[in-house]
Amino acid sequence: MQQLRTRDLKPGDLMLKASDGSVLSKAISLGQNLVGQLNPQIVHAGVMFDTTYIIEAQGSGVSANDLRVQNKKYGYLVYRPVRPNFGQGAGTCAKIMFDIQTRNKNLQYNLLGAIGSLFGGPGKATSPADMDSLLDRILAGKGHPFFCSQFVVYVYQFVAEQNGVPGSQLFNLHDAKVSPSVLASKLKGSPFFTEAGYVMPNER
Repeated sequence: MQQLRTRDLKPGDLMLKASDGSVLSKAISLGQNLVGQLNPQIVHAGVMFDTTYIIEAQGSGVSANDLRVQNKKYGYLVYRPVRPNFGQGAGTCAKIMFDIQTRNKNLQYNLLGAIGSLFGGPGKATSPADMDSLLDRILAGKGHPFFCSQFVVYVYQFVAEQNGVPGSQLFNLHDAKVSPSVLASKLKGSPFFTEAGYVMPNER
């Protein structure tokens, strides 16, 4: 795998954060490990808007953070959409969600959902009609909580549908059923993503 710097990243890159040794990271990793999920060291996920800003669902809700500043100490695995229009669409969609959160404060963090993703079991991908309905409600200012990997999966499933590909082909689970470790498992060998490389902590 190739070590990447921020200059090598692209809009729509899917970023999987590795445990940084913090109490929260250790707790997430332990929970994923206890229920037998693979890749328990993957504890968070986000979508790149450009080469430096990652859009992610975290404690403050959907937010944008600079990899060179706020997230400088974190390490990531980078998965890139094979179809460039998916990447551009995902970056734009994630940024729109961040802008909505900035304006309306209606996309808060879903802690219970994150915990539930460890035990939820399989679930069908959200239908295109339900995806559209959810986005309409969000655009109207109504609240909808997300946890990190749920946000990422929703964004990519929505963008896939907009480009004529069923969201279930990208990820064949409901977005609320996908923990960070499950997302990592789904990305390995996916025909829609390639493993672009990794970003080391404090090396940007």
